[in-house]
Order: sequence, then structure tokens, then C-alpha cells
Amino acid sequence: MSRRSTAGLVPLLATIALAVVPAVAQAVPHWYKKNVLVGSAPVATTTVGALTLNALGAEIKCKVNDKEEIWNPASGGPGEDVMTGFALIGCKNKVATAACPKGAISVISENLPWRTLLVTISPPNVIRDYIFGVRLNVGCSNSAGALGDVFEGTLTPEVGNGTLIFGGPGGGTLLDSFSNPLTVAGIDKFKAPPGKVTANDP
Repeated sequence: MSRRSTAGLVPLLATIALAVVPAVAQAVPHWYKKNVLVGSAPVATTTVGALTLNALGAEIKCKVNDKEEIWNPASGGPGEDVMTGFALIGCKNKVATAACPKGAISVISENLPWRTLLVTISPPNVIRDYIFGVRLNVGCSNSAGALGDVFEGTLTPEVGNGTLIFGGPGGGTLLDSFSNPLTVAGIDKFKAPPGKVTANDP
């Protein structure tokens, strides 16, 4: 996925982000790698981590591997990236429910690539990576009894020191067609040596 193909989407993403957050600081967050400002050329990164999905009463634990490209627009706007891969593997449901069996379960990422935008939330003055167009197909029955429930929406993990921190207030919620919520919690670590990937207001 080239940077050019997402350039026209930036104003739209910024408008959406401003519309759905309670308050946004005037400062513009940017991506940094090894404490150096990332340029306008996309930088390839990967992440690994463990996430817990809560939906339909189930508690699904998965390992995650993703692939993405990060950059800061030459215009000076907030940092962007495009997530081209988001694989949830080894998923197991720890809490059996009528909708979700206990044990191994599939969680499939759909509608990739997912485009993202850095946003500073104030208060409490944290930087979040707004991931738009997330679509997860979870191997649970939906309210109509059909196997494979699709949840869609925006996730907004906090950008830490070399990590994306999912969950908690402001972390985003996905919904299925019956408005059942799915939340994601856990830590996804960037793997982009040398140096850690972070986000800061310059």
C-alpha cells in the first residue's frame, strides 16, 4: 500500500477523529523512531503481542502479529500509518457461553488494509492511534444463531514507548449488526529495529 493511495483520505480521517473524541489538543502528534522524527517516506514496522477480546460473554485470548507502514505527512499533519496485516493466532475462549464454545476459536481480520491517524486527547493528554475500518469475524454465534459474528468499528489504542496499549476508557469498541459490543485489551509491541517506535507532539 503506497502512501499516495491514502493521501486523499487524510482530511476525512482527521474530520472523523475530531468528531468522535471529547477534546483534542492543538498540538499535532508525529511518529518517531529511535527518538528521530520519521519522514514522509513510509517506514515498515511489525508488532507482536497478546490481546484479549471480550464479546457475547466470551473472553478470547489471542496472540497478534501485524504489519504496517508509518510516516509523517510532508504537510506537517498528524502521523499516519496503514495496517496491511493483523493476524490473530492461537485464539482460545476461556469462558464458555451459549454463543461461544470454550477452547480454540477463530478470529479473522477482514477489510484490510486499515488506515490510522495519530490523535492527541486532552485531558489526559495522551496520544492514541485511531485505527479506522476494523472488521473482525469471530467464531461465535450471533443473535440470529449463525456461526461467525462480524464486529466493526474503530479501535483507539494509546501509543506507549514502543507499544500500542489496547483497552480501558477511550480504547474503542466494535459492534456487530445487533449492536453487541466487542472490546480489545492488551499490549502490542513494535518490532522495528534499531530503536523504538513512539509518538510525540513535536
